[in-house]
Amino acid sequence: MKCNILSGLIILGYISSIRCKIVQIEDGKLEGTLMKTRKGFDVYAFLKIPFAEPPVGKLRFQPPVPKKKWNEILNATEFGPACMQNANGLTVSEDCLHLNVFTKDLDPAELKPVIVYIHYGAFVTGSSVFGCHPGYLLDRDVMLVTINYRLGPFGFLATGTKDAYGNMGLKDQSLALKWIKKNIDKFGGDPDQVTITGLSAGGFSVTSHIASEMSKGLFKRAIALSGAITWQTGLDRNNIDKAKQMALRLNCPINLNVLVKCLKTKSAIEIVQVSVDGYFGCLSMPWVPVVEPDLGQERFFTDDPNKLLKTGKFNRVPVMIGVTADDFISPVASLLNNEESLDLLNNNFSEIASKCFFFKGNGIRTTEEIAKIFKNHYLPYDKIDQTAFNSLSQLSADGIIGYAVHRFAHYAAQFTDVYYYKFTYMGERSNFHYPRNKPYVAHHGDDINYILSSNYPPAIKESDPDNFMVERLTRIWEQFAKYGNPNNKTDEVLADLNWPKLDTVDEYFLDNGKNMVEKRGLYLERYHVWDDLENTSRISYFDNSNVKIIFGVIDKKSDSEIGNLTNVIDNFLKESLS
Repeated sequence: MKCNILSGLIILGYISSIRCKIVQIEDGKLEGTLMKTRKGFDVYAFLKIPFAEPPVGKLRFQPPVPKKKWNEILNATEFGPACMQNANGLTVSEDCLHLNVFTKDLDPAELKPVIVYIHYGAFVTGSSVFGCHPGYLLDRDVMLVTINYRLGPFGFLATGTKDAYGNMGLKDQSLALKWIKKNIDKFGGDPDQVTITGLSAGGFSVTSHIASEMSKGLFKRAIALSGAITWQTGLDRNNIDKAKQMALRLNCPINLNVLVKCLKTKSAIEIVQVSVDGYFGCLSMPWVPVVEPDLGQERFFTDDPNKLLKTGKFNRVPVMIGVTADDFISPVASLLNNEESLDLLNNNFSEIASKCFFFKGNGIRTTEEIAKIFKNHYLPYDKIDQTAFNSLSQLSADGIIGYAVHRFAHYAAQFTDVYYYKFTYMGERSNFHYPRNKPYVAHHGDDINYILSSNYPPAIKESDPDNFMVERLTRIWEQFAKYGNPNNKTDEVLADLNWPKLDTVDEYFLDNGKNMVEKRGLYLERYHVWDDLENTSRISYFDNSNVKIIFGVIDKKSDSEIGNLTNVIDNFLKESLS
């Protein structure tokens, strides 16, 4: 393999100005560039590869259309824009349906396992670039693909009509998987050894593909980090109310016969500006998948994913899934540092608890009864104040992430191999520090920091105290991508790993901290509380009454310990780790 060196240095996580030999795929020719892993391996990177036609004009709010062939050599040496979102300083565009391919060998003696990473961001932010670099993972014997997909209303508007079926973002992902199945062997990858992975909304996406007939046969294994599709009462069938709210803000009629047609006349930035106001309120997710009505289209979900998983009607691939020890304590720090929020929490707990954790009464239990269950189990105090930080953090973690992951793992384990984990390691790359230079908890997204390198140096060096976790997690991912089993007694780093499959009798899971410890019964007592609420219903994520009730305005002048965490909270919210 020869590359013409033009100029520039090769740095972990950065693209050099070295152009590589051209790769021919069925759609046309691609010219890539060169990167290096942290251990110095060359990585051939092919960036901004289009897998679909630009979803603009008549294609806005519609399922993706495969990219047409091109005649010229496509320049694949620079990353493309992120999909439309409200993110300052980030280059965005509606023409965003691209993917990136990273490989160490374009012509290996044996095709390599392929790991596909789906980014986080609550389905309203994120991209295939930020936090998705191959500098750690490609020190192992695998290749990596990262993908963009439409976000917000562009990806998830669902009117229950042919104008906007819904699930466009998930269909983008599925089309990207079809592209990989068709083309990845040209880059040295094995199309029959594809593992889909993702964090948070990416984990939600991964588990969605497991439950979708549309993605059948497109992947062989799956890894979901802190995210799952298995909400307590499933998905809605449309989001017409949100569509009408947007229409009113954009001076469009709310009649469904003309609503979407009017939205197509508006600029992308106009739509973004009216679609995400206040979405951080209670960490709500304003735009999420739906169960589509049958209007003659290929549907991503034909039924509620909970039902499909419970009855075994899903893609039965091996799954590795888990949570971090302290998923989503950031919102709690914000809540407890705001006087107005504390007052509301103490004087109107039933309303706030139901909204913040997406429940309401439905005739079986009232909102007040549900709130009482939460309060008695998690917060048995006369008054909630900053001393309730840990207890309220548990409620936040379970309601937003943990219980859905627990449900998915236990549904799937009835029919396929599931490896369940809790990540407890607190290292220098942890996302939550207090004081500023000290890891405070194992927070949401901490585990991915040791698998995919961030956009910015310094990388974790081999002499770094955190290096053992990079070695451990990248080897676990490699082992799972190759064999569907993370254990490998012949690997010196994994020799002590004894990670049994989850079953509902022994309830095994892996506590992945400084040491790897096999344990039983992850948070079962806490999750039983949520089991008892199975017959209640989740409220809409786009309930305007959620907005600002919990967070309010963070008081950065507070002298309390929690107040000193607000800079961390601000950074967390800006990164939209949901």
